Amino acid sequence: MFYVFCQVFNDPIHGTVELHPLLIKIIDTPQFQRLRNIKQLGGVYFVYPGASHNRFEHSIGVAHLAGQLVEALRTRQPELDIDDRDVLCVKIAGLCHDLGHGPFSNLYDNMFIPKVQPENEWKHEEASVEMFDHLVESNNLELEMEDHGLILPEDMDFIKAMIEGLKDRKPVQVSPACVNLWSEIGRTEDKFFLFEIVANKTNGIDVDKFDYFARDCYHLGMKNNFDHLRFIQFARVIKVEKDGLNHICSRDKEVGNLYHMFYTRNCLHRRAYQHRVNKIIEHMIAEAFLEADGHIKIKGSRGKEFTLSTAKDDMEAYTKLTGNVFILFLYDETKKLAEAKEILKRIISRDHYRFLGETKPRQVLTREKINGWKEELDQARQDDHEFEPVLNPFTREAAEACRILSEAISGTVPEFPESESQPEKHTEERKRRWKEELAAAVPEGDDGVVTLTAEDFVVLVATFDYGMKDKDPIKNVYFYNKRNPDKAFNIPEHQVSKLLPACFSEQLIRVYSKKTDKQSVETSRKHLVKWCEDKGLPNPQGVF
Repeated sequence: MFYVFCQVFNDPIHGTVELHPLLIKIIDTPQFQRLRNIKQLGGVYFVYPGASHNRFEHSIGVAHLAGQLVEALRTRQPELDIDDRDVLCVKIAGLCHDLGHGPFSNLYDNMFIPKVQPENEWKHEEASVEMFDHLVESNNLELEMEDHGLILPEDMDFIKAMIEGLKDRKPVQVSPACVNLWSEIGRTEDKFFLFEIVANKTNGIDVDKFDYFARDCYHLGMKNNFDHLRFIQFARVIKVEKDGLNHICSRDKEVGNLYHMFYTRNCLHRRAYQHRVNKIIEHMIAEAFLEADGHIKIKGSRGKEFTLSTAKDDMEAYTKLTGNVFILFLYDETKKLAEAKEILKRIISRDHYRFLGETKPRQVLTREKINGWKEELDQARQDDHEFEPVLNPFTREAAEACRILSEAISGTVPEFPESESQPEKHTEERKRRWKEELAAAVPEGDDGVVTLTAEDFVVLVATFDYGMKDKDPIKNVYFYNKRNPDKAFNIPEHQVSKLLPACFSEQLIRVYSKKTDKQSVETSRKHLVKWCEDKGLPNPQGVF
């Protein structure tokens, strides 16, 4: 056993951060240094002047927290047999999990790529895995990795699986047929909990969120109510009877802290990530990218040229694609980028498209929601005790009414959808149709001075949730208590608090006007009000 000299960084969020020499080798590559020029929060910097941080420092923070969590588990539970290879691989996965982000981070894969390639469901996690392969190969790091005790290609597969996260848990079912699937992800089923550290697909509680909550709140000037160090302190690995796998569990008394985590996520989306001005600025940047796509040539492997949208398919070209393209387009003097340049000039001169108002679509009733109501009714109908105002506030008559309602609901449950399906590939088509309807929604008494077309409107849909669409993420979290620390269990929502959200997902339809003169904006707002009336939607907020 020899001592590994680590390099020390001073981080504004985590303080002194020590990084293994292999991580330093990875950081000192063009593929990782590229992250210095990828804004962590995309267009939010145009709204919050403090949000200038990049993916570079976030990735270092995630590597640090990944090491803290896995080391804490190794110290407290030596029976887990976590070795130095496991620890180093987890740290590398944390460091490299965002290598695949494009210019302005999520703007690239959520707003730009869907516009230019509507049928392509590409996500940056795929590029992160490809970029990691490219980073190791092009910098000849295989020998360096082996010198530090890693076994290739097994540990490479393990790191890449942690970066992507285990989306499909079928391979983790314990059966002879799945032995090959385990070998493809570099570890056996007893180490499943390691896949929940960097990208947790089970319930979304991972060190990636721990860092960006703390870091984003710091740079946005907001309070972070979630204490990730407390989570690490109480984290424990327990084998869960339901699937036979080892999961990271938390103390039962920490359930409130975890709801704070998801509430913090929701607040960040409402106040920053999906701020109404930020979203229209990001939409305009995506428009500029669309105009420039095809005019920009980026040289990739074997001398082949790629565009803004296709560079992601070649890691040599993608390494050269960063947020610096914004400045490149803004100061370009050629005619081919004139339209993109004009859009970006409107952004920096604060002449962005004007917000007209927002409204909520009707809520979709799902089987889960209906069954939730039924469970509450069933609890009330089981009334064999005398009426007592606090402990048992249901009279026998009220319990009987609950029984009747519960039985009535039982017969209708199959008629409701299982979940709120929101297929993304139809989103752009729906928006086009809504814009046409907005232009046609001429209010009564309109003087006809301003004529509007569908192209004068922009419609954006903002979705707010707790990280798992319309589901309560805590339902997928396992807990333990002090008396029995080796028994994992779920905590039902009604046992936590009656003050929790009744709904875990909602959408807002936001409408903007490309015309910014006062008369056009006022007329556009009247069209929006008329459209909402015609659609039976609530009156739009922010109109008057």
